[in-house]
Amino acid sequence: MNSTRSPLQVLIERVVTQKANLSRAETVFAFNRIFSGTESDIAIGSFLTALAMKGESDDEILGTYEAVREKEKAFGPVSGPIIDICGTGGEALKTFNISTAAAVVTAASGCRVAKHGNRSMSGPCGSADFLEAVGFDLQLPNERLLRSLDKVGLTFLFAPNFHPLMKNISIARRAVGIRTILNIVGPLCNPCINLSAQLIGVSNPSLLTQIANVMKNSNLKKFMVAYSQDGFDELTNTCDSKVIYFDQAELSTFLIRPQEYDLTLSEKDDLTINSKRDCVRLTMESIYGYAPKQIQDVVVLNAAAALLIGNLVDKLSEGIELARNNIQNGNARAILRELIRECGDEEQLLTVERTLHKRY
Repeated sequence: MNSTRSPLQVLIERVVTQKANLSRAETVFAFNRIFSGTESDIAIGSFLTALAMKGESDDEILGTYEAVREKEKAFGPVSGPIIDICGTGGEALKTFNISTAAAVVTAASGCRVAKHGNRSMSGPCGSADFLEAVGFDLQLPNERLLRSLDKVGLTFLFAPNFHPLMKNISIARRAVGIRTILNIVGPLCNPCINLSAQLIGVSNPSLLTQIANVMKNSNLKKFMVAYSQDGFDELTNTCDSKVIYFDQAELSTFLIRPQEYDLTLSEKDDLTINSKRDCVRLTMESIYGYAPKQIQDVVVLNAAAALLIGNLVDKLSEGIELARNNIQNGNARAILRELIRECGDEEQLLTVERTLHKRY
């Protein structure tokens, strides 16, 4: 063996040539090397690609989770229950910002949300891209973000500000251009230190159990991991979604069938976008009640699940009714305006608003 190779390169060779699963400790070690800045972008990209091509094991996901959380900057503490809504990304189908729209609607329905997110690594528009486009300042100090959560019931935690060592990986991640283990783990690492519940969407059914196994050992009181059976990393009204639900220290598995609820069914093409401009428009229209009902209802469904884990409702059907009412009565629109007024440039939001039109 060539002694000039770095320890990370040795691990890459094992994964590639032997299809070996790394132990939890080896994975922590690998990411500590990466976070230290001692590894090249080529080595980092090779490591992430090798794990993705092999398929990430439970220990590799847990080791990555531990390494990322150990280096993060905490947000809070915040009094009272706080939830988050996010997807792991990586699906071939690129949707508008369903989870961000659902976060706004959830906050408008009375449940406080600390939305954790980032720019898109592969698609046209991530949660940070959308919020920046409508006027949110991604570089605000924690004091302003805490004040927004207290006053508005909603804030946005831009991932690079709380995971600064991720900058050592950003070039490699963009060069790789595929879903990696960091897409899996990143959404699990909300820096809010007393987050109480989380809705997490995955685009691969194998991740349901893997993520549930990681999160059941976290401090969350409730969580829901969801997989739409047509490949979206959200709950959708296009088809059934398989869910693992954690409540009262117990895991349960069930299907959410949209046809069993007061929801208008949609087609895949209704929810997908091709550009950042389309993403911003469709996300805004779904929040403002301007979108066709089948588009609004995918946001309603995700907000309903968030309200369920946030203890605002006892049944998903109750959450659907509450979320829909808070779109129709303008509360969701008002919450987004309050968020931008508190955390950014309201004139920029108003400029975007002037481009919107009701489409139903």
